[in-house]
Amino acid sequence: MADRELPGLAASAKVGGHPIHPMLVPFPIALLVATFVSDLVYLTNGNVFWADVSMWSLGAAIVTAALAALAGLTDFMGNARIRAINDSWKHMIGNIVVVLLSIASFWLRYDGGPVQAVWPGGFLLSLLTVLLLLYTGWKGGELVYHHRIGMHPEAEDGTTPPPTVKHMTRHI
Repeated sequence: MADRELPGLAASAKVGGHPIHPMLVPFPIALLVATFVSDLVYLTNGNVFWADVSMWSLGAAIVTAALAALAGLTDFMGNARIRAINDSWKHMIGNIVVVLLSIASFWLRYDGGPVQAVWPGGFLLSLLTVLLLLYTGWKGGELVYHHRIGMHPEAEDGTTPPPTVKHMTRHI
């Protein structure tokens, strides 16, 4: 099998050589989906506990989303080649909208009470948020698996070509 290059774009926010953004994004994603699911459970059984779970989950999602956004913005601003990728703009703008919808939903729940806010506003905002997360998650996957952001990164100065990986075949 012939050699093939695995180009990559370095992430700016990293620890121990590993990009931070992909380490953080599972938390807000899981918490936002949990908000939607607990809204559904509340609407199904009317147990106030689930309306409270939605509000707490949503609050934690906003805090963790802010941390993930900070790392993602650092990567975005720290590498002009990342900013040049159309998918990175779609991913970032979509996630900004997710956070704004989440803040609106939290405010609705805080101001009107967790139980009163679930239907219809809280639920519809949660549904819209989850649907938008599917899109932004897809775009994030495109950034990693198609554009290879954070995978086999370039040199720190961005000038060294990416490494070449030799694929070995086993002969019987």
